[in-house]
Amino acid sequence: MMKKILLSAWLMLLTIIPTGRVTLEAAGASSSGLSANKDKFLGNITTGWGSDMDTNGFRFSDYWNQVTPENATKWESVERTRGRYDWSGADKAANYARQKGFPFKFHTLIWGSQYPKWMDRLSADDQYKAIEKWMDEVKKHYPDLEMIDVVNEAIAGHAPAPYKAALGGDGKTGYDWIIKAFEMAHERWPNAILIYNDYNTFQWNTDQFIDLVRTIRDAGAPIDAYGCQSHDLGGVDKTKFAAAMKKIQDALKMPMYITEYDIGDTNDANQKWNFQQHFPVMWEADYCAGVTLWGWIYGQTWINNDQTGEKGISGIIRNGQERPALKWLREYMQTEKAIKAKSPFPGMVKEASLYVKPSAIVTTRGERLNIKVEASMRTKTVDHVDLYINNTLVKTMTAAPFEAEYTPEKEGKYEIKAIATTTDGTAYQRLSGFTVYAPREAYNGVKQMPGTIEAEDFDAGAEGLSYHDSDNRKEGDATSYRSNGGGVDIVKGNGGYAIGYTASGEWLEYSVNVTVAGEYTCEALASCGSEGGSAFTVSLVKDGQVTPLCKISVPMTANGDWGVYKAVTEKFKVPLEAGEQTLRITIDKPYVNIDKLVLTCTKTGIDDIRVEDRATHVYNLSGQKVDANYKGIVIKNGKKIINR
Repeated sequence: MMKKILLSAWLMLLTIIPTGRVTLEAAGASSSGLSANKDKFLGNITTGWGSDMDTNGFRFSDYWNQVTPENATKWESVERTRGRYDWSGADKAANYARQKGFPFKFHTLIWGSQYPKWMDRLSADDQYKAIEKWMDEVKKHYPDLEMIDVVNEAIAGHAPAPYKAALGGDGKTGYDWIIKAFEMAHERWPNAILIYNDYNTFQWNTDQFIDLVRTIRDAGAPIDAYGCQSHDLGGVDKTKFAAAMKKIQDALKMPMYITEYDIGDTNDANQKWNFQQHFPVMWEADYCAGVTLWGWIYGQTWINNDQTGEKGISGIIRNGQERPALKWLREYMQTEKAIKAKSPFPGMVKEASLYVKPSAIVTTRGERLNIKVEASMRTKTVDHVDLYINNTLVKTMTAAPFEAEYTPEKEGKYEIKAIATTTDGTAYQRLSGFTVYAPREAYNGVKQMPGTIEAEDFDAGAEGLSYHDSDNRKEGDATSYRSNGGGVDIVKGNGGYAIGYTASGEWLEYSVNVTVAGEYTCEALASCGSEGGSAFTVSLVKDGQVTPLCKISVPMTANGDWGVYKAVTEKFKVPLEAGEQTLRITIDKPYVNIDKLVLTCTKTGIDDIRVEDRATHVYNLSGQKVDANYKGIVIKNGKKIINR
């Protein structure tokens, strides 16, 4: 029976855990391992490829009550050859966990490493189909997974999936592909704890980690917890480590898992000191749902001694003996603090699936937002959902769909808080948020088409609204060319200014007025000093939909000279309609300088010639505005008509 969970400041979400293969037994039924705490686990990984769980004369369950396969559930391991699936190693771990009654975690669905390399030869459409097939096969084999590392190491510079474009790429949020992956996982495992996992963010890339998790949470991704790999913490004292944990939790206010803790040191005293510094801080945090060590048998872990090449030095059992760190851990786990440490998932299960999805996380003053709350329970019944914005109650909703509208009147950051209360009075909370800016506007006026777009003249606005900068630069960091402080890089080039230092996923938007409807070509003046060249896409943005018009491939200029700009011309795939609209440049392959785009109408087409009354705001065939007295063929509403 789930104990009653009182609402607290840090408890942001609790979803459900499955009722299948490794399910209800894991709900606190197991007393195996060093941990006597019924609410959080002390886990470890499998030892070697396809090896038995009990190994080297030691029983896994004597020490650990949760298992994560180190490699056996990674996509490459399961489907190295397309269409052929090897579950043998994964099944050993999953079946062992089921028999012992403790949780099994699937690691991982989407990762930029250890994925099958045949994916690289597929088109984006076929990659998406392959991802769907992969998840469907996992679902078929493990229908009731209780924990999943959905996406692993996606921070720039870590290992984001090279096939992320198949999932939508960076998109408006910068992380659309990650959101899509979580949505796909939630569709298949609505009761699983879905986790984003990344490398040692306690020391490096902490701000980027916070930004990623908070962004996908605020955008409505069904993420239930964040996982902090905890490698390379050797020498970090308790004070520094606790401060890093607190910084992340204060920003995210979500359940956390310590997912891959290890201390690689041949010196027993050093290893023990590090365990003593870190482990109580992890374990006793009431937002920490569990700790998974990454290896336990010396010689059979992934960490080597850099100087001697000695393998497996993070192991805590060496030569058949428990090392001092493990002896200390055994004693610590028997203390009252360890046994009574609280967890955001009592019983190691989650009760509530609670997610908040605003229609946008970046908007403008006076623009109406639709806010949807998804609320469902594992064993309870939702009585009502209260929606707060900046701690002011906006709406109480008593029946699904739980939806509300809100129009911000001031600029700034807004916090959304949804509190779902069940019929037994238990409350569950989830945070989200959005940022409000002044309405966007054209920079140096609306661009008239046919005509020229200077690349540096992207619309004035804000990050995520009129542009996206993959480097996460702050407002005011751009050159003095832009008085609005837009965050992309502007460089001198081709006798003026250009967009430079581009990174994949960046985009810029331009307000344009198409005076002549029809078919268009785009001539881009650009340079690239990188071997292999670069590329960007020009798209039409309308009603939230992005329609690619053409892809511009820019070859490396002579001798890699960034100062040499060349013209590259491509035809738009679809014709442009007359009127004001938005064009977007998206960087597909990095390291391109873009000076300008010249758009030329190559064919207007006569698809509807008819006699009409005289009208105003029409154009002649040269794209010049004419009045109602103009006689002959004119363009009105994107079509040719005859004025008489």
